[in-house]
Amino acid sequence: MWAVLSLGTVFIHDLFLWKKNSWNMDKEIFKDCRNEYWFHVSNQNEIPIIGHAGRSIDSNLLYTIAHCIAGCDDELGALKEIISENVDAIDTLRTVVGITDKRMYLELSYIFNKQRISPEKNVNVLGESIYTLKKHIISYYKNIIKGKANSAKSQKVLDVVAQYLCDRGVLKVLRLLGEMGQDGIDTLVDCLLLPKEIQQEETKRRGHGAEQKFAVLLYELGVSFIPNKRHENPMSQDDPNIDKNTFELAARNESSTWSMDLIIKDKTDALRIFVQGLIHTSDPGQYGVNKSAETCLVKSNLMSYNTASSQCKELWGLVDGVGFIENPEHTVFKMIKEFDTFVQLKSLYKAGLRLHRLGIVRIKAIRFNMDFYSEEEAEEMFELYGSKDIQVVESKSDIHGKEIEAGMAWLYI
Repeated sequence: MWAVLSLGTVFIHDLFLWKKNSWNMDKEIFKDCRNEYWFHVSNQNEIPIIGHAGRSIDSNLLYTIAHCIAGCDDELGALKEIISENVDAIDTLRTVVGITDKRMYLELSYIFNKQRISPEKNVNVLGESIYTLKKHIISYYKNIIKGKANSAKSQKVLDVVAQYLCDRGVLKVLRLLGEMGQDGIDTLVDCLLLPKEIQQEETKRRGHGAEQKFAVLLYELGVSFIPNKRHENPMSQDDPNIDKNTFELAARNESSTWSMDLIIKDKTDALRIFVQGLIHTSDPGQYGVNKSAETCLVKSNLMSYNTASSQCKELWGLVDGVGFIENPEHTVFKMIKEFDTFVQLKSLYKAGLRLHRLGIVRIKAIRFNMDFYSEEEAEEMFELYGSKDIQVVESKSDIHGKEIEAGMAWLYI
């Protein structure tokens, strides 16, 4: 690998210029940002999840419900009694027939809107006009059912909710589950039902997990950023908004501000770098296309601002995820071309190297993870993003200083 010569240890970056002359140009793969992105891209399970997605399925309750229904002469009546006694059973019941919380409350909102209180009235059973469609989340219906158990309104809501679940096959499923033991139902919940139920929430939490990893690196480097607690809990503070022209903090306004996931300050406490986080483990869809268009607008305005300013500000992207394999040219690659720097979880060290170039931090050395990189790949990444006054070392014993893990490399300050 890298050498120790008779003149003493030669730090790796001292060999780079000598080696570069022997490189064939077709080996310089990372000058194409698309190659760099796919090489460093993280699979879904490599992106950390912040906290835990809510577990809406109680397998013990499901076992009890299934065995109550099995062999019952009046299955619908038994289902109503189960819901009446424990309204949270609604969550478990909708899940076993593949219905998300959002889909259920939207469909129930429509169904109840059409339930006239009487044929001659223009008001539904909830007391609302049938000419408007009002949204009610599931907890709204739960509260009605358990609030006044014997009222006509409570009974009507219970009837509609139970029939809704029956129309979607819940009794058929419960009959089958009634033939299973507790262990079988536990396996079904853990391996089939729960992953689908929490997929959307986990996707959101993975995005926050990536933001936290990035913020932790900045904190370890001693950099000031907004929101200032993102390294501790990335979900505890609202995203900052900036004015589209002045690029200063501003109250949220869709027409005059942009939302950023993170803002990095320089040593004078000025806003210097604006970071957009875009983590997609599944198809980014139209949102990804719209976000890339917004990124182009942000960069255009920022370039105009920098033309008239004494100090240039930068736009960075924290982008990652295999979901961008869907329509990459109009999403992730379109954005990467606009970012002054783009960072992925495996290339977090790029943030430290760029901050060093900007004079915001001082990096003494970098050590690449050679289980991940080939020699040529590590050399090229340093050529592209490193600086002459940063040493590249093979072992942490070659440098004194604080070691910071930064993706597939370690930084030393």
